[in-house]
Amino acid sequence: MATGRANPSRGAAGKTGAPHAWRSAEPAPLVLLQGPEDYIASRAFDRVRSRVREDQPEAETIAFEATSYQRGELLLAASPSLFAEGKIIEVRSLAAMNEEFLEDMMAYSAAPADDVVVVMHHSGGNRGKKLLDTLKSAGAVVVECQPLKKDSEKLDFVAQEFKNAKRRIHSDAARALVAAVGSDLQELAAACTQLIQDTTGEIEQDTVDRYFGGRVEATGFKVADAALTGRGALALSTLRHALATGTDPVPIVAALAMKLRQVAKVAGQRKSSGQLARELGMAPWQVQQAQEQAQYWTPDELVRCLRLVAEADAQVKGASRDPEYAVERAVTGIALAARR
Repeated sequence: MATGRANPSRGAAGKTGAPHAWRSAEPAPLVLLQGPEDYIASRAFDRVRSRVREDQPEAETIAFEATSYQRGELLLAASPSLFAEGKIIEVRSLAAMNEEFLEDMMAYSAAPADDVVVVMHHSGGNRGKKLLDTLKSAGAVVVECQPLKKDSEKLDFVAQEFKNAKRRIHSDAARALVAAVGSDLQELAAACTQLIQDTTGEIEQDTVDRYFGGRVEATGFKVADAALTGRGALALSTLRHALATGTDPVPIVAALAMKLRQVAKVAGQRKSSGQLARELGMAPWQVQQAQEQAQYWTPDELVRCLRLVAEADAQVKGASRDPEYAVERAVTGIALAARR
């Protein structure tokens, strides 16, 4: 049975804070998926299930919702199969478990069946803390399912998706993809899958732009990057296309403001990108990009353009009857101020 594999300890796949623990989750008598990121939990369920079926293709999967569980169902599901086939028991919604499940699982964890893999997901909160402590004491493999909050974590997620598919995505293309798709992990994974299936060779930024360049986030940052490096014609043409296709001016102004603030933070600094990233709370690639853009700016022009963007922000949020003109004026002013 799959539980005969080397049992990953909490010091390996189950280590708290290990960002890709779910990618290497292995079958064990008790597997606890812990954390609020449902998409990562679903991938971990899939991973354990597929690993079991590598050894036992006929292994039966039985699913429970801990909220609607009825007493005795777990023991019945875990009872030996007539044909000695393995079993995978998947339990969701532990954070809202009822008393029947709590009591049955407490009893089962004391002596789990050797030929059964029980995988459970607890999304967080205090409900069932006693059970979680008991499962960990019983040697359950713990897999963290935490949201990816930092851009660096999302970039790493994208890189790993392509690496697992034996493909490569360039760093600038990965940044463009994260900017375009946003923070929803399921959407980000789907975007990676689309690029992997629909393209060949290495993924460059032009490919990402062709597939996802119309997304609001990508458009805003593309306008900002062109403006901050003095490429006025490109910035304005990208902006006008975005506005013509329905993009709201507000996120574009927000992108301009963020990029200018990043340049202001790194301008004149002599420290390494890694050191500045730690001090400023930015990703190293953001620091490097801001340092490259800082060469186009003097302190006085930075201050003037930050004020210009602040005015534009107020105008696109209701202070002006023509928000599109306001953002175009800001983009023009920034592009003209950048030294070429």
